[in-house]
Amino acid sequence: MHRLTLAVACAMGLLAAQAPPAAKTDPLHRDNPRSAVTAFLEACQEKNYQRAAQYLDLRQLSEQSRAQRGPELAQNLEAILNSDPNFAIFRLSRNPDGDPSNDAEPNSQHAATIKHDGKTYALDLERITLPGGATPVWLFAPDTVLEIPYLTPSGAPPAIAKYLPPFLVSVNLVETPLWKWLALLLAAAFILSLSRLLDHLLKATIHILARRFGKDIGPSVTVLIIAPLRVIVSLAIFRAVLQFVDPSAIARLYIGRTIGLLLVWVIAWFLIKLAGLFVAHIETVLDARGQPASRSMLHLARRVANVTIVVLAILTVLSNWGYNTTTLIAGLGVGGIAVALAAQQTIANVFGGVSVIGDQPVRIGDLGKFGDLIGQVEDIGMRSTRIRTLARTVVSVPNSNFAALNIENYTLRDKMLFNPTLPIKRGTPDEQIHQAMDAIHQALAGHQSVEAGEMSVRLTGLASASFNLEIFCYILTSDLKEFYRIQTELLLAVNQVLNNTKVELA
Repeated sequence: MHRLTLAVACAMGLLAAQAPPAAKTDPLHRDNPRSAVTAFLEACQEKNYQRAAQYLDLRQLSEQSRAQRGPELAQNLEAILNSDPNFAIFRLSRNPDGDPSNDAEPNSQHAATIKHDGKTYALDLERITLPGGATPVWLFAPDTVLEIPYLTPSGAPPAIAKYLPPFLVSVNLVETPLWKWLALLLAAAFILSLSRLLDHLLKATIHILARRFGKDIGPSVTVLIIAPLRVIVSLAIFRAVLQFVDPSAIARLYIGRTIGLLLVWVIAWFLIKLAGLFVAHIETVLDARGQPASRSMLHLARRVANVTIVVLAILTVLSNWGYNTTTLIAGLGVGGIAVALAAQQTIANVFGGVSVIGDQPVRIGDLGKFGDLIGQVEDIGMRSTRIRTLARTVVSVPNSNFAALNIENYTLRDKMLFNPTLPIKRGTPDEQIHQAMDAIHQALAGHQSVEAGEMSVRLTGLASASFNLEIFCYILTSDLKEFYRIQTELLLAVNQVLNNTKVELA
C-alpha cells in the first residue's frame, strides 16, 4: 500500500516537473481585462490615484503632465464608472488574450458604453507592451483617456438626498453613500420575508405541472426543486434592485461576488442532494431485487461525487472572483509529492477503503470476525471502517489495517456447524458408549434442520479420566438466532440420550 502511495506521489511530481513554467504576471494585475479594471477600482477605493493612473494609457500626454493629470483622470474615470448602472466587471474577459469572440480587434476589450449629452461613447481597454516591459498588459485605451474630461458626471447629489438625514448622504462605505446600503439591506430583508410566499407559489406550480404530465412527485423531490428555485428567483429580484439603487462600481463588484457565491452554493447543494436521492433510489432497487452487495460501493461513489461537486464549486467561485485557477491546480500538482509524503497513512487508508469496497469481503451490515474483533460492520468510510462489537461499542479500524486483517464473514455462511465434544467417564462400559452414540446419531438424523449427509458421532480422544465423544453435523440455517434455538433442541436431545443410556460425563 505504501509503495502504491509513493508511486502516485512520484507520478504527480513527475507531471508537475514536466509542466511548463507559469507565465510571469504583472505586479499591478493588468494581465487580463477583468483583473486590470478590478485592480484599478481597488486602487481608487484606497484613494491611491497615483497607482490608479498606471491603468491608463497616458502615452499621448507629455512626460511633464502625466504625473499631475494622470491621477485626476483616474479619479474622473472612477466617477464615470460609478455613475453607469450598466457597467459590470463580470462581463469583462479573464482571458489574457482578451475577448476571443472579437476577431476584428483581438487586442481590444469593450468595457462600458456611456451616454452623455445625447451622444454615445465607448470605454475600451487595449493590450499593449510598455517600454521595457516583459509581457503585454491591459490599459484603458488612449481614445478612452481623451474622452474622460467630457464624460465626468457632476458631483451634485441625487434628488432623494434632500429628504434624507445628512449623515446618510455624506458617509460613504466602499465608495457608496450609506443610504444606498440601507436601501439594499431593506430590499434584501423584504425579499427574504417574501420567500415563504414564493415557496407556496413554486410548490403549487410544480404540482400543477406534475399532474399535467402524469407524474407523482414526492415531498423530498419537491423540496429539492423549490429550495434552489427560491434562491435563484430571490437573487434575480435583488439583482434588479441593485440596478435601481446603483451603488459604486467597486461595490457592485463585491456584491456580484457575493451573489455568485450564493448561486454556486445553491447549485452545489442541489447537485449533492440530487446525488443522494439518486443513490437512495438505486439502493431501493437493489434491495428489491435482493442485491444489496453494491451498497458500500454506492456510498463510496456518493462521497466521491460530493467531494467532486464541492471542489468544482470552490474552483468556480475562485475563478469568478478573478483568481487564476489554472495556476492553483498547477500548484497543487507541484506540491502533490510533498502532500503525498506527508499524508502517506491517510492516502493508504483511502486506497484500503477502495480495496475493501471493491473486493467486498464484507458489506455494511455483515457480522463477522475481523482479527480479534467480533461484530457487525456499520460503515465503510474513506479513512476507516466502523465495527459495532458484541459489547455494543464502536471500533474504528483504519482501512489500511482492515484490508490486511484475516476476515471471517459470518453473514455469508450457507449453514452452521454444530460441533460439541462430550467428556465421558473412563469407567463407562463400551456397550453403553456404543448405545449412546447410536441413539445420538438417530436423534440428529431425525431432526429436520440437521444436514443428513454431513453427520458423525465418534470418539476422538482418550484421557486419564474420560473419553472424548465428538458430535459433528451442519444445521441448515444461516440465521444466528435460529441456530441458537436449534442448538438448544439438539443439546437437550443429547442430554435425554445420556440419561436414558445412563452414560455420565466426566
